[in-house]
Amino acid sequence: MDNTEKKRLIAFIKQASPPLVPRPPPLPSEWEVLCDAKLNETKAVLFDVYGTLFCSAVGDISLAAGEADEKNDALESLAGEYGLAGPDMRSFFREQVAVIHNSLIAKTKWPEVKVEEIWTKFLRQQGASENDLLCGSLGRELALRYELAVNPVYPMPGALKTITGLREKGVVLGIISNAQFFTPLLFEAFFGKSVEKLGFDPGLVIFSFEHEMAKPSSRLFQTAAQCLKAMGVTAAQCAFVGNDMFSDMFGALNTGFKGVLFAGDSRSLRLREDDKRFAGFRPHMIIRELEELL
Repeated sequence: MDNTEKKRLIAFIKQASPPLVPRPPPLPSEWEVLCDAKLNETKAVLFDVYGTLFCSAVGDISLAAGEADEKNDALESLAGEYGLAGPDMRSFFREQVAVIHNSLIAKTKWPEVKVEEIWTKFLRQQGASENDLLCGSLGRELALRYELAVNPVYPMPGALKTITGLREKGVVLGIISNAQFFTPLLFEAFFGKSVEKLGFDPGLVIFSFEHEMAKPSSRLFQTAAQCLKAMGVTAAQCAFVGNDMFSDMFGALNTGFKGVLFAGDSRSLRLREDDKRFAGFRPHMIIRELEELL
């Protein structure tokens, strides 16, 4: 992706992202006590992206969350450009994800796709020429447009202040997130800086699409733990902040990280209380606002 394309996609994110306001969820009484917990000797903080640093209409990146099937004007408009209805695009995408997951399941229990490849295939079926598809920009643009249609995002209140404040305190910052190529562009679109310039350590920026596996794969968390170890930071000195007891807390706690559950938005909070695998499974701490980390 060259700078011209990057700037165009960032501009599109700004244009197609109306403000989202989090909806504070109620917590079961047995979880409330964790809102008063404190963490000591934390030298590193790693974040999830969708539903944690950014409000998300479906509570996660759409690929991980699934998509609501109700009528969506933005998706209908996009699909109409190809003479289709919104459900047609949804069906194509879901079918292709399933095909790719089946092909990768032998490599990892939690496979990840690259969405631009799916949408390049879609454009090819729609009659786009191979010359037009060669550089990949058409597939990337459609992938971003589809994601923003089904899952608009917006910064969580206090996200930038929290990132900046932790960096100024000398805390090592990182990200482990289910993500796609456009995810890093969200930081530039909304915060005006790249992930690295915001202070996230490059070795600790772990996006699922780059590894062909998604959370809760232990390998993503172990990769971060190994990087932290090289810095002299133990797993116990690292807090992982996420909104999902399964994909976030399960992987983090099993790696030895301190788990901080973000319960700031009902759309993204996933307590998984009905999943017997997590009966009695709890994070170290619950926060309702990101700035509590400071």
